[in-house]
Amino acid sequence: MKTSTTALFALAAVGAAQLVQRERHQRQNNEVALTRIHFDWLTLLTTHPEFAELWTPDGMDVKEYMDLINANQQIVSVSLRNKLGMASKEALRVMADAIMARGHCRRYWDRFGGFREKEATGDKTQQKFNEVMHAAFVARPETDPVGV
Repeated sequence: MKTSTTALFALAAVGAAQLVQRERHQRQNNEVALTRIHFDWLTLLTTHPEFAELWTPDGMDVKEYMDLINANQQIVSVSLRNKLGMASKEALRVMADAIMARGHCRRYWDRFGGFREKEATGDKTQQKFNEVMHAAFVARPETDPVGV
């Protein structure tokens, strides 16, 4: 009797682990799908000035906005890698530093970093990602030439 009870507990534990794994996998699939939609939208804005113009903030040049959207694409790509657990902490720092080495990426973060922080409210993974990106942004003095 003891063996059958142990076997039942073991079977229940395996079943529970499979459910947890399926849930995690579904979340990751959803994340990939949503990121793909977002990335396609950003690609549309970076390749069609007439569409980008519709979304350009008041007082900003369309070309500048398209440059900033390109920076956002880069950040979105790294963010997905991070969310899927495909970037170690050190690799994430390296990627953030490389992104913030680009003038248009620093301009993007300066303009929209606060929005990204608000958007991440309640999402610990995204909040930590934003902290790493912001640290890389702050580590670069504003006097760096654009496009470094």
